[in-house]
Amino acid sequence: MEKNIADKLEVYLKDLEERYKYYYEAERDKEIFGLRLDIFAKSSTEHFRQVLTKSIKIDQHYTKEYAAVKGERRFVDKNEVEEFSKYLKSLINELLTPSVDTMSTILNGVLVATSSFSEEAVNFAKKFKFSKSFLLGLKGWCDIRLILIDLKEEKLYSNKKGKEVLSAYKIKSKSGLGGDRT
Repeated sequence: MEKNIADKLEVYLKDLEERYKYYYEAERDKEIFGLRLDIFAKSSTEHFRQVLTKSIKIDQHYTKEYAAVKGERRFVDKNEVEEFSKYLKSLINELLTPSVDTMSTILNGVLVATSSFSEEAVNFAKKFKFSKSFLLGLKGWCDIRLILIDLKEEKLYSNKKGKEVLSAYKIKSKSGLGGDRT
């Protein structure tokens, strides 16, 4: 049973890494500012408006997105989810350099558990909010999406901001009869 759960986590992480590769630069088993993450991914998208030709740009800006994925091979309680959220907040200071060229930055914090989350942990994640504006938004802003993935119960939980991308973290169904689980 223990081996099966660990295998399930590894299968999910490999699948998630494959999904990330289309839009992100993804790295496995990376230590970022004192915490070993199973996956760390980053993406930057350029947006611009142009006039007449492609060479005449009116304005341009970037949106950046990061994903920090940590797998837990045991039951996760509220304290661990709180610590992970504090870690995500500290990442903002390390990863971001506010600039007029960067409009928004989103940090996806994904905690994957093989043996479920406590009810308090799920409630904390659902209520979690974080948004930070730099120089009244002139140098952009940052939001955190907190996503919990329960492999044992095959359920996903997130804060309000995380609901925007929750479908991207679906757990693939083994039977094939019911499609993906969300």
